Amino acid sequence: MPDKRYPMLWQRGLIQARARARANHQCEGCGMRFIEGTNKSFDLFEDSKGKMRHMIGTVHHINEYKWDCSMQNLVFLCQSCHYTIHCYRWRVGDVIPLKWAKNPPKWIVDRNIPYGEHPQMCLFD
Repeated sequence: MPDKRYPMLWQRGLIQARARARANHQCEGCGMRFIEGTNKSFDLFEDSKGKMRHMIGTVHHINEYKWDCSMQNLVFLCQSCHYTIHCYRWRVGDVIPLKWAKNPPKWIVDRNIPYGEHPQMCLFD
């Protein structure tokens, strides 16, 4: 049985730093740029209370196993793109959300991650 905890290098932030660097400090979903050596976006965004804040960059485990920190299992995303994955509860092999149907995220295409076509897309053929 694999260890279900994050590895020590993850806890220290070293794995996330490698994932950010591999992504050239850009969200692999939308392309948002981040300040090198940090997980803060270059641009500021207004939060729900009207305060300007940085978007935070996160690293997502594609297979959802936090102990699997192999680079092929990790994708660097802004909070918004990361939240979208979890909001849709999308997993490898699932039907792709309609929002992504015409233009799947680059990280899915680049890694040849399997997904099901959205059934509503056949209406456009």
